[in-house]
Amino acid sequence: MAVHQVETLFATYLETADISTKQKAVLSACLSLFSELGFERTSTAAIAKRAGVSEGTVYKHFKSKTELLDALLEPLSHSVVPLAASEFVHEVHPGRFEHLEDLLRFMIHDRLAFAINNRAMIRVFAQEAFVRSDLLQAGVKAIVGQFAVGFGGAIQHFQATHELVDWSSLRLLRTIAGAVVGYALPVVMMPDETYPFDIDQATDELVASLLKTLTP
Repeated sequence: MAVHQVETLFATYLETADISTKQKAVLSACLSLFSELGFERTSTAAIAKRAGVSEGTVYKHFKSKTELLDALLEPLSHSVVPLAASEFVHEVHPGRFEHLEDLLRFMIHDRLAFAINNRAMIRVFAQEAFVRSDLLQAGVKAIVGQFAVGFGGAIQHFQATHELVDWSSLRLLRTIAGAVVGYALPVVMMPDETYPFDIDQATDELVASLLKTLTP
């Protein structure tokens, strides 16, 4: 299964969005600059330059940087990320995986690949989530939601075969998602070239650790 590139999906979303060409250019510039420099360090002048418009044009459509951020995060959280997660969700179903280890290996490798391939979008979100509780709550909901849809049947299957501890779905999701985020977040937040990351090794380590925790 191909791992979606959120920046590409965002560009596709902008093509069909009911906003002006200049607004699309500004939002695209925001995504790249916020991820490179952070929200606070990005000026509207830099956004205008990257978008190829005047600073006055930026303020004509968006009253503040906060409004720019909200305009960026709204389609990311409500349209782009759900689309990126859709194929993953459909792949997780009872009968697809013979053993719990197979399920964990697929889920972990897929979501780590998603995080690494979408550093820019995740940086934008994570940098602000630490200071905005609404974004943090939305982020937790999105992560749990990705795992939850289609995962319930697999949980019941492996609990019935006694390969998986008899925990609630929410507890299992928190355990697995927490482990994946713990591995992925430092890689995502650091500059790409400063944090070497072997996704196969990380997957092996996470699977081994989670099997010890989740096996009865």
